[in-house]
Amino acid sequence: MDQTQAPILDALQQIERRKVHGFGAPGHHQGAALPRDLAKVLGKRVFEADVITPKGLDDRTEGEHVLQRAHEIAAEAWAADFCRFVTGGSTQSLHTALAAVAGPGDTVLLAANVHKAERAHALAVGLKAEIVPVMIDDAFDIEHGVAPEALTAALDAHPDAKAFVVVSPTYFGVTSDIGALSAICHARGVPLICDAAWGGAFAFCEALPDDALTKDADVAVYSVHKTMGALTQGSALLAQGELVDRQRLWMAYELFETTSPSVPILASLDVARREHALHGEAIWGKALERAADLRRRLGKIKGVRVFGRDDLPAGSDLDETKVLVDVSALGASGYAIDDWLNKEYRVSVGLSDARHLLAIVAPGTTATDVRALARGLAACAKGLRKGTLLLAPTGEAPPLRSLGVEMAMEAGEALFGAAEQVPLGEAEGRVAAEMIAPAPPGVPRLVPGQRISAAHVAWLTANRDAGAFFLDPIDPSERMIRVVAEAPPQALAAE
Repeated sequence: MDQTQAPILDALQQIERRKVHGFGAPGHHQGAALPRDLAKVLGKRVFEADVITPKGLDDRTEGEHVLQRAHEIAAEAWAADFCRFVTGGSTQSLHTALAAVAGPGDTVLLAANVHKAERAHALAVGLKAEIVPVMIDDAFDIEHGVAPEALTAALDAHPDAKAFVVVSPTYFGVTSDIGALSAICHARGVPLICDAAWGGAFAFCEALPDDALTKDADVAVYSVHKTMGALTQGSALLAQGELVDRQRLWMAYELFETTSPSVPILASLDVARREHALHGEAIWGKALERAADLRRRLGKIKGVRVFGRDDLPAGSDLDETKVLVDVSALGASGYAIDDWLNKEYRVSVGLSDARHLLAIVAPGTTATDVRALARGLAACAKGLRKGTLLLAPTGEAPPLRSLGVEMAMEAGEALFGAAEQVPLGEAEGRVAAEMIAPAPPGVPRLVPGQRISAAHVAWLTANRDAGAFFLDPIDPSERMIRVVAEAPPQALAAE
């Protein structure tokens, strides 16, 4: 198909030339009812493009097939059999993918470092989520992908599994050996779903790691907004092969997608695909040059350690536009350094935690951005070494390897049953009744039904005190945690 086409953008341009006298939604009528202060910030053209898909972008019955053509062109661009643009982020795409392969009571295998989206869908639908261990880098204290032998063991233990979900690349840019994992799954008739939120551009540049679909993943989910230039919440859901019923996948998409999708988001997805299909090599060649420059600059800073290819586990590859640095030797938490960089240099990194900063270099990253981060971190490190700058310390969080996953009861029973709140410091041995997934990266550290260990209490406490912000807990002070209620003594006696 003609990759120079952008059907959604073309349809919007036609609307601009021939405005619609609308008597339906949206109520601002292409910006006719737009407050001045909002127009100054967002501009009127955003609202002119904010139409609905039928009787707006297309006719009443979508007879021009604007969206359908955009999907078909995108499927070919990613060398897939099926594509749908999603306006609810990759969370919605992952919910859709799981709904296409498993129903209530079914077992699915989830890599231990999946996003909260997969765990949330399993909770809501009643899936049995079995966890596949991931490789852990003890030197950097980060999680990588799934080793083939770990997947084989999980499938042996759960032969009834309906699908396996792996995160590749991880938030830190490290891929799993998708080819090997796919072969293991396919030998048993199990589809592999790849949460490739950060890997959407891989198909369009040889210097980036291999795209998951080229390594026989059955479904791939891409957050096109994360690195490829689409508007926030723009995601793409791709599928290939025969293991996933495409009619069921289509129905799941229609089930979860809003009937009023954001046309500006859809247009940005359409154009991001076109630009990458036509110019992906040049776009990412420049980004990789910027990333290499940033790596060189940060590598010269005393007390800062940059993750690189020499640190990769066997079978993995690295997206070098994800620049991970370990700042623990500086004696200050990554959270505190992140805040200082933002305040003093107006630099915002993609992720910070107790001991790391992650800089994500994308096509929009400029040489000025690179110099600002390098200068800012160098100044911060110098001040910390000399004692002229005091920031919150890293803290003594236990390593990720110590955070096991012991399920004490069914997740749904824990979430929806009787619960109470207890101080975090007194939660050891209790059963979690809420999900706690610090974001980014949004990986759950506790899920409903999980036994809370001493390591969990220590890890959460240390990260909270080092400056973490947990989005999930019921208690915004992060001092209390929701746990399954214990039966009162009289109830136990009666039993």
